[in-house]
Amino acid sequence: MIAMNQPIRCLVVDDEMPARQAICRQIEKHCPHFQIVQTASSAAEAYLLIQELSPEVVFLDVRMPHETGLQLLDRFAERTFYVVFCTTYHEYAVEALRKQAFDYLLKPVDAMDLKTCAKRITHTLRVDPDAGDQKTPAGGKRVELITSGQRYFIRHAEILYIEASGSYSTLYLLSGKRITVSKNLKRVEEMLSDSLFCRVHNSFLVRLAAVQSYSHRSGTLILPNGKQVPIAVRKKEEVRKRLVGLMIGANEEEPLHVAAEQPQGLLS
Repeated sequence: MIAMNQPIRCLVVDDEMPARQAICRQIEKHCPHFQIVQTASSAAEAYLLIQELSPEVVFLDVRMPHETGLQLLDRFAERTFYVVFCTTYHEYAVEALRKQAFDYLLKPVDAMDLKTCAKRITHTLRVDPDAGDQKTPAGGKRVELITSGQRYFIRHAEILYIEASGSYSTLYLLSGKRITVSKNLKRVEEMLSDSLFCRVHNSFLVRLAAVQSYSHRSGTLILPNGKQVPIAVRKKEEVRKRLVGLMIGANEEEPLHVAAEQPQGLLS
């Protein structure tokens, strides 16, 4: 995820210098919110630069000596960057889709196609400078997850809770769907970076607005799917205060209904 005022960092990979220079000029001219951090003349060089610089976007040629752009992608078990292929050849489009490329641009790259691609990437990363004070895209904040070769863009409001299992975490969604990712719960919490989520237990991260009721007696939160999430003893007061604060100043569309089993009620 990228903050509103941060540039989207790009790496340009092409074995031909004129081609690298051409795409760099076009990015600088038509994509003012993109920053070219480096260029590479081979897949081997690009592999090292991606590891070192962690760009958000890689503009990648397909046909290159020794190792193609497609082969380069096979070296990454999980990609943390978007791939935009820039090539002269039509015939690699299907393979590019299989590699889950974000876009496929034909050389010479059309300015409008590049602008459209850049706009889509910007929207996905939630850095739309034309959105004024709006900090998130329509539909609310989203988190990007990569698992089993698939990318998911999940709205925060779709998440009920996340449960840890060692170095893996499973997201439980309103729809009943489950998504397991190879990230520990702390990392998922950092990715969400949302005050509406609370680490109520070492093994559970809960979206507080999804809580239906709070059982003081059993020390659990009840969620819409019937799940009873335990609250760590040391977290009980923090959770209570945050639920109270959310009820006073809720900033999600759905209302928060909280019930307590203690005689004075949750708000006492």
